[in-house]
Amino acid sequence: MAAVSSAGQANGDLALERPGGHVIDGEWFAASSGEWIDVEDPSTRAVFSSIASGTDSDIDRAVEAARRSFNSGSWSRAVPADRGRILWRLSELVRSNREALARLESQDSGKPICESREDMAGTADAFEYYAGLASKVVGQTLPLPGNQLGLLFRVPVGVVGAITPWNFPIFVTAWKVAPALCCGNSVVLKPPQLASLTSLALAQLALRAGVPAGVFNVVTGPGLIAGAHLAGHPDVDVLAFTGGTDAGRSVMRARAEVVRPVQLELGGKSPNVIFADANLELAVAGAAFGIFYTQGENCNAGSRLIVEDSIYDEFLARLKAKTEAIRVLPALDESSQLGALISQDQLDRVASYVEVGLRDGASLVTGGHRLEGGAYGNGHFYAPTILADVRPHHRVFREEIFGPVVTVTPFHGDDEAIELANATEFGLAAGVWTASVDRVMRFIREVDSGYVWVNTYNATPIEAPFGGVKSSGFGRDCGTQAIDTYTTWKTVAWATAPFSDWYSPH
Repeated sequence: MAAVSSAGQANGDLALERPGGHVIDGEWFAASSGEWIDVEDPSTRAVFSSIASGTDSDIDRAVEAARRSFNSGSWSRAVPADRGRILWRLSELVRSNREALARLESQDSGKPICESREDMAGTADAFEYYAGLASKVVGQTLPLPGNQLGLLFRVPVGVVGAITPWNFPIFVTAWKVAPALCCGNSVVLKPPQLASLTSLALAQLALRAGVPAGVFNVVTGPGLIAGAHLAGHPDVDVLAFTGGTDAGRSVMRARAEVVRPVQLELGGKSPNVIFADANLELAVAGAAFGIFYTQGENCNAGSRLIVEDSIYDEFLARLKAKTEAIRVLPALDESSQLGALISQDQLDRVASYVEVGLRDGASLVTGGHRLEGGAYGNGHFYAPTILADVRPHHRVFREEIFGPVVTVTPFHGDDEAIELANATEFGLAAGVWTASVDRVMRFIREVDSGYVWVNTYNATPIEAPFGGVKSSGFGRDCGTQAIDTYTTWKTVAWATAPFSDWYSPH
């Protein structure tokens, strides 16, 4: 495999729709296999690009480049404030290219252009945040017994592997790459096969911003090949993974084989609990936004509505009206509020879950069908769907659907609300709508969740840590807490008095 050309030329346009391959050591590299993977627009099924189909040897080359760059010290031993200035320039480049990146993201992932623009803003925010944090990753000092001074240093772990999902391709990439670079690490990213183009664009922008060659590498291709090899690579010091729970189990097994740490942000089946004393109009709006944003292809989607029985019927009626007013249109249509699902496989998965829910006894309130013809053409569109009267034993209550389908379950009393909220293997996020401070305090204490919204839903600002419990994973993206993944502690015990000879004859 030979280098094709520089991936980060100072002048000239970004290679957006037609990337030159992987980005390794600052160069474009075609896949060692010579194979390419077609990139499909989910709104039309038209093939508009291709990405290199990465192999084990491509991952090896990228990891070797990352290790060389780390050992060279060009980034790892740079003045932290200098790293911060480069990350700040990268954030500015993302902002100045926001529209082009957003259009590419929508074409690649199927999400509405209005949402992709928000993802670009959030990506820039992430690099700004960690640009400011770069000079503030501090250690500790403490007195130790025996007249010793303890120096505790936070040091970069070395080579970071990152595997990211297709629902927020560049946004979640920023959650991992920004703090990893902030701390002085070198990175090998395996972006999602179904939506890799903006991650490749981000690597180009990083080079233009001044990130040294080899510090941020991107290898595209199948998760079961390139991703699996990265997960099990012994020279990857830490792996950060966002994806499904089953895939996360495989990643964790691979990391166990090489005895290396991993951070996992996995699936969710998040409860959104509506009490009778809530502002009903706002709760309905929050419930719709909680599930239908990004077509419900969102790990923290509020996919289980748990509604107090005294307002159940009115809530359902209002939610039905709100849902049926959502504009489902191709991703690049400026009026679109809900776009196409990522692939035919995902469309089939969502449709099959709705069928299972109805067979199990749920009631269809609205939706429940594919959208075809007219503006939808051959795209992967599914109507936003409400399944009511869903019970805890139903599969649609317990299993992650990852689409625009919400289940609604009644409850009576606070105890049952919390019991229902916790009745899954997941614990990523939760929401609660109520006017009672006492109820809020009890809910946030007792709900099994790493992230809780109160009288709101879905926003995940970079300033606050994000992650889950139970089968939703461990470790945190975002906030100052993210640096726990990308640094390790080095302890120095420094004698401040003469050494006492243990074996002295006196």
